[in-house]
Amino acid sequence: MSGFYEPSLFGFVPALEAACEEIRGELAALGDDVFAAAPDSLTTVADGYDERGWLWFDLVQNAARCPRTTAALARVPGVRNAGFSCFRVGTRLYPHRGELPNVLRCHLPLVVPTGDLGIRIAGETRVWQRGRCLIFDDSLEHDAWNRGDGDRIVLLVTFARPATA
Repeated sequence: MSGFYEPSLFGFVPALEAACEEIRGELAALGDDVFAAAPDSLTTVADGYDERGWLWFDLVQNAARCPRTTAALARVPGVRNAGFSCFRVGTRLYPHRGELPNVLRCHLPLVVPTGDLGIRIAGETRVWQRGRCLIFDDSLEHDAWNRGDGDRIVLLVTFARPATA
């Protein structure tokens, strides 16, 4: 069983992908100092994992600072949370499962470095492509890493799982 979903199954994906450059512009205008430690990240380093470089900018709390991004998010039904998720070089998340029931996650990659980076869910690995959504079930065990040559930043959107998914 794959934990990834075909993005074309979700009606909001074309509009979100079309807004990618506007969203990137708002992200750039924020600057690097707006990121804080991700709420779910750990601060320890063990067994080759290091989550200290997982950073977060909450778009629900900061909607007014990103009006174009907020408008794009309004097209996603059932948004539970959304933010800019940054993985600094060297970040590697422990295999884990999401804790919210009946949701899916969407990543819209905004900044994708070259090198070894990816996300693995239920044994299947994908890599981020700038401007192309990845949608997945984070209730399945997954991990992610950035051993690339720069930061990886995605618009991360958690949304209600449609009845058809």
